[in-house]
Amino acid sequence: MFKRLRIPIFAKFSLLATLAIFAIVATISTSILKRQRIQFTDQLIKFGATMSRYAARNSPEDLLEEAELSLYQLVSDIAKNEEVVFALVVNSNGIIQAHSDINKVGTRHVGPPDSQLLSEKDGLQLRSFRATGENLLLFSIPVLYQGLKIGEVHLCLTQRYIEASIVKAKVFILLMTLAITVIGIAMSMVLSFYFSRPIQRLGVAVEEVGKGNFAYRVNLGRNDELGDLGKAINRMAEDLRLKDRIQTSFGRYVTPEIVERILASPDDEWMKGTRLEATIVFVDIRGFTTMAENSDPDAVVDLLNSYFTLVTDVIIQHGGYLDKFVGDTVMGVFGALIPDPSHVESAVQAAVEVRQHLPKLNQKLPTMADSIQVGIGINTGEVVAGNLGSSKRMEYTVIGDNVNVASRLTDLAGPDEILISEQAFMKVAGHPSLTFQLRGETEVKGRKEPVKIYEVVDQKEEREQTAEEH
Repeated sequence: MFKRLRIPIFAKFSLLATLAIFAIVATISTSILKRQRIQFTDQLIKFGATMSRYAARNSPEDLLEEAELSLYQLVSDIAKNEEVVFALVVNSNGIIQAHSDINKVGTRHVGPPDSQLLSEKDGLQLRSFRATGENLLLFSIPVLYQGLKIGEVHLCLTQRYIEASIVKAKVFILLMTLAITVIGIAMSMVLSFYFSRPIQRLGVAVEEVGKGNFAYRVNLGRNDELGDLGKAINRMAEDLRLKDRIQTSFGRYVTPEIVERILASPDDEWMKGTRLEATIVFVDIRGFTTMAENSDPDAVVDLLNSYFTLVTDVIIQHGGYLDKFVGDTVMGVFGALIPDPSHVESAVQAAVEVRQHLPKLNQKLPTMADSIQVGIGINTGEVVAGNLGSSKRMEYTVIGDNVNVASRLTDLAGPDEILISEQAFMKVAGHPSLTFQLRGETEVKGRKEPVKIYEVVDQKEEREQTAEEH
């Protein structure tokens, strides 16, 4: 198939404006020329009628007396006008008594055979005919003496001067049309660029936004519909920028419901630094460095991806969000983005579920020499939450002393151990499906008082431990 020819808007606008101007000028010019022709013809007819009546009034006595010299002087004076082809006076027998061409005096006058009668008024006849390639008008009026016809006056006028005037008028109108058309094209070009340039800039803006450059802004400086469209594109780009920012920070690491709530109010307080209560979970692989050194790199990558996927999915399923990966450590946060009164319980349940799923994960990774074992640390308390980072990369995270405590508990946790702080323990101590064991106290950098540590033991593990004791 043939590709459609692309014609810019300014070219279309200019062509349309030019055609419109040309059509208008052509219509007006045709009307003017028509009026001029009618006006010139009327003037010529009036002139011919006046000259014919003048000759008829001044020739009766000379015609009766056969004063050829006086009659010749009369028709010669009339023939001096450039419109006159000939003028003559005939007697009652049709013999030419005076003629502007003196050689025709004394001959019989014979009128043009193909003449057409145009009008007749008060004895004056007007006929038209063609001769020598031009249009001619013939005026005929009787010469009266005391009411009796004693002869006739015939006056022939040419219309070539009318045609010449029309030609001059056509040339003038043509030049005027060209001038107006050129001016019109220039003005239409200016107008078309006035509209097409902003449209091109809007197109560039849409293209940039389509490429993901949500920081692009278009400023048309116009207070019209195009200006409104530019502002709408800027608002759209800003909304997309915020949504992209949110998606970048949370898109794959929180539940769809949380993402929707954030997208519904992108300017809420969560974008700003704020103090709030949250629960922090760190999950770290025990002996990962040794494991990585003794294993194939591809196997290590597969291990980490499977491990990260497991931990991330569990955190999200329990209403938390993935804060970051640090080496083989996963950091999850509960209760920061969306208020959740049971965020401590959700964090502990997520930790227990991660531990329960590890045996299945190890079965899927037979190429590893050692199975995966993790240590998990959980703490709850006040943290500072906000969108932190540089202009090139931002992420929503939490910082503070309570985050450090959770990290310290992870360092202390043995393989497959879940350690929680006393603050977290006080929130979930009465949970029916969980039991806890006091593990003592530990010093944490930045705190004067030691932190009490509890280990989370689920009911199944507790029953197995009791059976072994008996």
